[in-house]
Amino acid sequence: MTSDGDELLRNLLTGVPENEPQADRILDAALRCFETYGPRRTTMDDVAREADLGRATIYRRFPTKGDLVTGVLLREARRFFAELDEAVAALPTLEERLVEGFAVTLRISREQRLMTRLMVVEPELILPHSTVKAGPLLAAARGYLAGRLRTAQRHGAAPAGVDPELVAEILVRLTHSLVLTPEGHIPLDDAGARDFARRYLVPIVRPSPA
Repeated sequence: MTSDGDELLRNLLTGVPENEPQADRILDAALRCFETYGPRRTTMDDVAREADLGRATIYRRFPTKGDLVTGVLLREARRFFAELDEAVAALPTLEERLVEGFAVTLRISREQRLMTRLMVVEPELILPHSTVKAGPLLAAARGYLAGRLRTAQRHGAAPAGVDPELVAEILVRLTHSLVLTPEGHIPLDDAGARDFARRYLVPIVRPSPA
């Protein structure tokens, strides 16, 4: 049986096809509207005007506003994963990628305008999907990270004795908690996050001594 997290992960990794520039144009316009007014107050007419397209064109690609909201959120998530991949791609070791990935994840999350705006103008919309209904999103993030760890194992860059799913679960849940409630003793600036990751997170991707 396919889980919601598996389906969401596939959607995150698929992206808008390259031969659909109009869909990107619509999503760009919707993102600008959502950041300004919030999804609930944004109408399909607002998006059509912002995109300089007819309403019929918007509805052909996104039949409902819910489809449009989902499209925007999925594309923002894909951009997040792409930026994260790019940030760690040139680093030679798994430990270095983990350290930098942790710091970059926290920084991107702080700078994410749409999510920050939604937390202010429409918390009732975003909070359930960030807390009690966050299971599919966390599963998708866990699947993404576990997949990267399994790839590292196949290439000999990660110990075979490390459980990718368990490590991914720990990292995803910790990061999710820090993003939702940043106040605490764990430093969130780049230098502090890297130091924390070296001290406390790198050991979990090293095999225990026999």
